[in-house]
Amino acid sequence: MILFTSDLMFGGKILGAAKHAGLRGQGVRNRTALAQHAPFATHYFVDLEADLAEGESAEDLIDAALGHPNLSVYAFAGHLQADKLRAAQARLAAASGRHEVHSRGSLDRRLVEILPPSGAPR
Repeated sequence: MILFTSDLMFGGKILGAAKHAGLRGQGVRNRTALAQHAPFATHYFVDLEADLAEGESAEDLIDAALGHPNLSVYAFAGHLQADKLRAAQARLAAASGRHEVHSRGSLDRRLVEILPPSGAPR
């Protein structure tokens, strides 16, 4: 599981859910780190509001993840970021695979379904 966020509290929640699902969570800060870890991951969570390195954009990070067909992409942002959420939805809808866009609250409620605890039926 790969995570891109600068929100330590919410990121910790996602990493904790991954751990309970028996997955190793890895935080990344740019496309290079994503490319290093993507071949070994199944889930990629990208915070559309995260602080980005110079020359990086959330769109670039989503596009880079979509280059790895093994990754399911879960983009998220605060519910007031409607434009960012709509743009991510459009970008992911055009891609094949299992991808979702959520507000933070919606993702929080869905985490147990996306990353079920190990031993739970999948």
